[in-house]
Amino acid sequence: MTGTEILNILLICVGSIASLAVIFGFGLAIASKVFAVDTDPRIDEVIEHLPGVNCGACGYAGCSAAAEAIVKGEAEADVCPVATGMAYKNIANIMGVEVAEKEPVVSVLLCSGGYKVSEKFEYNGVRDCNAAALVHGGPKSCSHGCIGLDSCVDVCPFDAITMGPDGLPEVVESICTGCGKCAEACPKNLFVIQPLKKGVHIRCSSPDKGAAVKKICDTGCIGCKKCEKICPVEAVTTENFLAKIDYNKCIACGKCVNECPQGTIASFRKARKAQVPVPSAEAVTSKDKAALPAGEVSA
Repeated sequence: MTGTEILNILLICVGSIASLAVIFGFGLAIASKVFAVDTDPRIDEVIEHLPGVNCGACGYAGCSAAAEAIVKGEAEADVCPVATGMAYKNIANIMGVEVAEKEPVVSVLLCSGGYKVSEKFEYNGVRDCNAAALVHGGPKSCSHGCIGLDSCVDVCPFDAITMGPDGLPEVVESICTGCGKCAEACPKNLFVIQPLKKGVHIRCSSPDKGAAVKKICDTGCIGCKKCEKICPVEAVTTENFLAKIDYNKCIACGKCVNECPQGTIASFRKARKAQVPVPSAEAVTSKDKAALPAGEVSA
């Protein structure tokens, strides 16, 4: 076979492939027109104002699904719990509706143990709190406290949680949107979503008796009821040796913070004012009272 014949064969092959490409291209173009599905242009407009992190906190598969539900009238304009107030207003304008202003919320960790709680065994498994919790409830002596293996850090779609030097997760409230992913991931149910204005929290979730708690944790609630007795609005109650705050009643006066002998109850106001992660060493407890300037209210 001569060189000319080989060249002719190559040209025929190239021409055939090019012809098929043109035919298929026209076919796809026609199909795209014939089988096109009309979509409401407002869906794309709504998507532009959603965070785009597809966290699923709204109950839908992602931001696109949430936008479609909003446009179809299946969801409210403020269905996304992590969007900003301006985003709500923009989406409401697109939909021609009004939305009420939402109170900002953040995630709060109800544990202050961390490295202060000893370990009952050495855990060498997968670095995941849920995995560790399957082994005798986790390595910590307190079976109700934070295991500290970063599961909440890993699931946060906004990078709003970091592990602090005390072995506890710290919430960067300036970033936290209160999506609740950390609460879902925690095997001990230690995270609660609370309004940002609620500044006083009981950082313990152990219902064990006081004597048992004191043996394993210096900052755990011992159920002494001092906070309950001093609260002027009866917002604090003690159930199963664990104090709890009724946030609908709490006025954040700080009296329970100062009264708690364990330093379990903390005020986050100082930390929030300084815009540092909480809970952390910046959260004020009764054990910090001596460090406060004279006359300063610790709450």
